[in-house]
Amino acid sequence: MLINNGFDEDKVQSPLHYIWSIFKRKSIAVMAMWLMIFFIALCIFAPWFVPHSPLSQNPEKMLLPPYWIEGGDVNHILGTDDLGRDSLSRLFYGLQLTLGGAVLITVCVTLLGMFIGASAALAKGIKASILHHLLDTLLAIPALLSALILITIFGPSYVNCLIAIGLSLLPQFVRTSYLFIKQELSKQYVIALRLDGATKLRLFKYGILPNILEPTVTVINRLFTLAIIEIATLGFLGFGAQLPQTELGSLIASSMELVYLSPWLVALPGLAIFSVIIIVNVFSEGLRQAIIEGES
Repeated sequence: MLINNGFDEDKVQSPLHYIWSIFKRKSIAVMAMWLMIFFIALCIFAPWFVPHSPLSQNPEKMLLPPYWIEGGDVNHILGTDDLGRDSLSRLFYGLQLTLGGAVLITVCVTLLGMFIGASAALAKGIKASILHHLLDTLLAIPALLSALILITIFGPSYVNCLIAIGLSLLPQFVRTSYLFIKQELSKQYVIALRLDGATKLRLFKYGILPNILEPTVTVINRLFTLAIIEIATLGFLGFGAQLPQTELGSLIASSMELVYLSPWLVALPGLAIFSVIIIVNVFSEGLRQAIIEGES
């Protein structure tokens, strides 16, 4: 027996579900998202993926080319370095430190920077003025130079490298989030929420944050890209990961003398850095466009 319900209505989607429904129609961005998830999973489970220990040396198999090149070995798909260590295993561990460190820095800086930026924007008086001028002073120093100064103070190590990069990038995100929130505070819907008695937390969570989502995604993407580049740069200069750790920047630095004998030892870590940055930017742009279309 059929029942005709004259009051059937379409289910109203939440804003996040609506943005996702738009995003999943962008095939290239969805592909980039799955590739990004694959790389992050590779970082987490690198010890289970690697075919050999990244520190295991084999003098009988030094400087082997990738297996598809004449003289290659199928047991070492991407070849070996000058000490006979497996290049694929070292690349996986290098990706773990570079990409994993960038994700950690991005998450910490985003959460802390948004909290400080929102606190400064919603505050009034001398506290807001001091923070405003302090941020202007810190932003006068380039991020990489700030990281180099801090790593010189802390001492070269991978953990100190992450701390230095995080502290150097934090003022940029704080300043950007401060400007975004300050701009929204002058709009009529915020004034209406204040007159309605909304607390600062409720005002930020339900009023301001949804309206600054699109520019915030762009800033987070730039923050993540800078984090990857700076981790690799400090590793290349010898201020980041130290032996026996393997990081993509340090892998490139240790292979520069062999660039004419084994160019793949330099090309493969560089290609990994390039690929991760491209994938994240494609995903971020697809997400940004979905947010824009969802708001229109």
